[in-house]
Amino acid sequence: MAKISHKKALPILQKALEKVKKSDVVADMCKEYGVDLDYLDLIPMAFADLDVSARTEKGCIYFNIALLENGFGDDDHYMAHEIVHHFQQCFGDGPTKGSRNSEEYLDNEFEQEGFQAQTDYISETRGDDAAEEYVEQVLDHHDVDGDDREERRKDLLNIAYQLI
Repeated sequence: MAKISHKKALPILQKALEKVKKSDVVADMCKEYGVDLDYLDLIPMAFADLDVSARTEKGCIYFNIALLENGFGDDDHYMAHEIVHHFQQCFGDGPTKGSRNSEEYLDNEFEQEGFQAQTDYISETRGDDAAEEYVEQVLDHHDVDGDDREERRKDLLNIAYQLI
């Protein structure tokens, strides 16, 4: 997919952000990190050519431009995940551990926190089944099998499980 100008991306991202800001999960994240919900409007976000669905670097959130192929309407859950990383990077006690190594990706505590918020958000906005289905897709994507699969599934659904 070709590049998208920031002017065209802005209304798409604003629409998703307005939806995300209505979430109790995201409101709780803001409280946890001691920021006002309207702070989210100040987080730099853009679409970029990425090898993953989304990434946060130095507090800036980037979404894979390929997500626009479906209009980005149902991809707001990536925003919830990346907002966690923005908070970790901008308000945490120190630098976050990068997640570029796919073998360590699901073991990364910062990624687990992002996935837990994301699955909690999906559970809140689309239901528990949708959250569990998303985690299964993540585990399939990372070729997680056997006993390890159930343990990682529990890690990624930790918060959402509390709602089930």
